[in-house]
Amino acid sequence: MVGFTLVTQYMFLVTFLGMAGAAVYFFLERDSLSEEFRSNATVAGIYCSMAAFIYYQMHLSVGLDGNTERLLNFPTEFRYIDWLITTPLMLVKFALLLQISDDKRGLVWIMVIADLIMIITGYFGERMLNAGGATFEVWTLFSIGCLAWLFLLFIIFSSLTEFTRDKVAPVRNAFNKMRLFIAIGWAIYPIGYMVACFSDEAGPKIARELIYNFADLINKVGLGLVVVTAAKQITRDAQIRDALRQI
Repeated sequence: MVGFTLVTQYMFLVTFLGMAGAAVYFFLERDSLSEEFRSNATVAGIYCSMAAFIYYQMHLSVGLDGNTERLLNFPTEFRYIDWLITTPLMLVKFALLLQISDDKRGLVWIMVIADLIMIITGYFGERMLNAGGATFEVWTLFSIGCLAWLFLLFIIFSSLTEFTRDKVAPVRNAFNKMRLFIAIGWAIYPIGYMVACFSDEAGPKIARELIYNFADLINKVGLGLVVVTAAKQITRDAQIRDALRQI
């Protein structure tokens, strides 16, 4: 158990370093992008910076000493504060990438509300789970959160898709990859939640934290990289076209 605890504790540190490094990269890349895409890099840098700060606090809380009790008792609030702030920003990136006009951004607000329902029900469910095991109330809150996530996916795979029809190929490709992060990458979180539901032992709860850390690193950094990579390609293509016109 000590070895598993150490791996999970070090993963908090690795995730902090990954988020911090990604934030620096996104901010450095910002000025190399076309003006209409700079906000995408800015938002990615902001949410990775916030996540890095919170992960550093979690790293300090859990330590690196193999103490299982210390790991299990770290404040759950840290993680949910992170998600409450950063996941709406991740969804806003859809509007920035697709350049959705202000009069149609109500759809994005609906997505954010669904996301907040998912996070809030997850928080209260996990608190109850940590305190008293997998009760009926825990599974009810989990189910509500999953329904909110499925509703979010419905919007992304249906209504948002309409905004991609007149976009260039790199934007369409980036959108398709982004929605896969929400569909597949975010599916990792309920898996972590359920792992801890099936036993009151320490092992499943430690596994939950390890799964959450892995999911955060993959989703936050990956989503930002997808958009910035697409923006770099579009910027480069525009520069080539401008150069050819001057020949």
